[in-house]
Amino acid sequence: MLRTLHTFRAASLLVLGLLAFTACGGGRQSAPTLPSGKRLAVLVSFDRTVAPETPADKATELQEVADFMEPDLLAVLRDSGYDAAVISGGAQPVEGQYTLKVQITEYNGGSKAARMFVGFGAGAARLESHFELIGPNGVSYTQGSPGASTGRSSWQRVARKVNQEIVAAVNVRLRQGL
Repeated sequence: MLRTLHTFRAASLLVLGLLAFTACGGGRQSAPTLPSGKRLAVLVSFDRTVAPETPADKATELQEVADFMEPDLLAVLRDSGYDAAVISGGAQPVEGQYTLKVQITEYNGGSKAARMFVGFGAGAARLESHFELIGPNGVSYTQGSPGASTGRSSWQRVARKVNQEIVAAVNVRLRQGL
């Protein structure tokens, strides 16, 4: 009986450890490398264009989100194993380089007060984006439109989630072959 209890405890601790490991990002795939072992470079082009008809307060919110997302995306890319930098202009990537074009397509900051006091999804922050990964010779490797929302926490968590989804999609595509 005592042996069964110890086996159950050990199995329970193992399961809890694995859950904690994957919940903390331990299950994330890292970036592929070149055959030489060198890191791939991802040059980020973050489109900060705001439609002229956008109200001033909304335009300010969009710029604030972009100001957070761009350096955060670079950090997520670097943590995944890429050499990442911001690029301006339309320079074409060369072998081992990819351009990642990102744009915020929709943002609603929600209501922090509603999230805190009402809960149940009230006042949720929502972010939609679009990205395209372009490789050497201007070839489009992949694109997508990840989005996220939360009724519990800050808009920064929503932006981080979108950045993580973008990098996960880039990893999947580049692992399929360069």
